[in-house]
Amino acid sequence: MFEKIKNIITKIKEKKPLILNITNDVTMDFIANGLLSLGASPIMCKSQHEIDDLLRWANSVVINLGTLDEKLIELCEYVCNRSNQLKIPIILDPVGAGASQYRTHANLNLIKKYRIAIIKGNASEMMSLAGVSVKTKGVESNIQSNLAIESAKTLSSNNDVTVVVSGQTDIIVDFNTICQLTFGSPLMPQVIGTGCLLSAVIAAFHTVEKDRFNSSMLATAFYGICGEQAAITANGPASFKTQFLDELNSMPNEQIYLSKGIVCQKST
Repeated sequence: MFEKIKNIITKIKEKKPLILNITNDVTMDFIANGLLSLGASPIMCKSQHEIDDLLRWANSVVINLGTLDEKLIELCEYVCNRSNQLKIPIILDPVGAGASQYRTHANLNLIKKYRIAIIKGNASEMMSLAGVSVKTKGVESNIQSNLAIESAKTLSSNNDVTVVVSGQTDIIVDFNTICQLTFGSPLMPQVIGTGCLLSAVIAAFHTVEKDRFNSSMLATAFYGICGEQAAITANGPASFKTQFLDELNSMPNEQIYLSKGIVCQKST
């Protein structure tokens, strides 16, 4: 795991892939700074008029429906259509799916109409997209991620997509393969945008590692371990946020990774 992650990050820092973000207004700054810390080149867009120009240079696209309205949905439809035509991978973050029918339907529409490479969300969001009735707390989830495994498997098999369920245990699902990761820190959900930034980091990894399952797994492992390391010296959410960006900027430490394990298994 260490060598693969190190090689990916080295290539990201060398190539500086352009990650086009159609994202929410709340976490835009954190996503941009996080991608810059990693070594990627972020660009945020809110206008359809420049999409064709930006897609000429983009290596991956992140769609985040955190602050959606009709104009954003129209923009996302256009971006997804053009990205599919140009074979640029799309990472979808279905923020708040299940909190309202409007959000759920908007995300399902993109999943059904366009080719999405990876979907990353919490347990409530994934279960809602799979048609399971759940109670949500806005954009937060009060459901353990392992309860969303069957929903993730359904989403993956029905839509030919890798699914990342984020939570205390992160779960990555792609057809018959499931990986569970227990890295991270309790401070991570106390900082707005850590989930959104994970989607963007996965997108950056996927520009180098073309296998969507492997890029999702390795990015999520790296992200969680960065969170663990940042929490060691953090005094609270504010200092954690700063330390976390520093960890994203650093090359992985081999000794830290030696004690880590990844559990992957064939699903039934």
